[in-house]
Amino acid sequence: MERICYIFGAGDRSSHTITLNADDLVIAADGGFDYLEEIGLRADIVLGDFDSVISYDLPSDAIRYPKDKDDTDMMIAIKMGLEKGYKEFAIFGGLGGRLDHTIGNIQLLTYLSKNGASGTLYCDDYAIQVVNSGSIVLGKDTTFNVAGNLCSVFALDRHCHNVTIQGLKYEVTGADWYNHLPIGVSNEFTGKRAIVSCTKGSIAVLYHMA
Repeated sequence: MERICYIFGAGDRSSHTITLNADDLVIAADGGFDYLEEIGLRADIVLGDFDSVISYDLPSDAIRYPKDKDDTDMMIAIKMGLEKGYKEFAIFGGLGGRLDHTIGNIQLLTYLSKNGASGTLYCDDYAIQVVNSGSIVLGKDTTFNVAGNLCSVFALDRHCHNVTIQGLKYEVTGADWYNHLPIGVSNEFTGKRAIVSCTKGSIAVLYHMA
């Protein structure tokens, strides 16, 4: 079973059920510590500049960074997870709230993909994945893969080559997509196994959880 690095931020909460395994890593990025306190999960690492955390009960080994820095707290957490050898990331509290942080966290999914890892951003009713020159497989047995449920695909790079979509309502084969054309909005699941891929460039897949 793939070890998962769970990262919690200060954004919108999710009702997604989280079941931890012994080898999983849980990182609280700044206000993500409040998120974990709220849902009663442990944090292996707590880090950040703590400008958005509410709790006064930060652990004594919390890692404090200066507010004036290049990397966001979420980026620091991502890099730490990669350094510890994790290849799969589940990020909660990284959507909603401040729009700039939301956009930045979507960029982090691209960073993960370009560094040999994969990540998913979870909100209460949707999730986002990004792949760079590769594929995303959305299994037919997942709870969100229900006929009619929305799934949108976006080109993040200026030019994405050989975009292919299989198993969704509207299929595409070997297309060139561009980041100024939202051509992939409002596709739909069919209940079949779906695959979204491209041979060059980064694409994002946003799907509704309910």
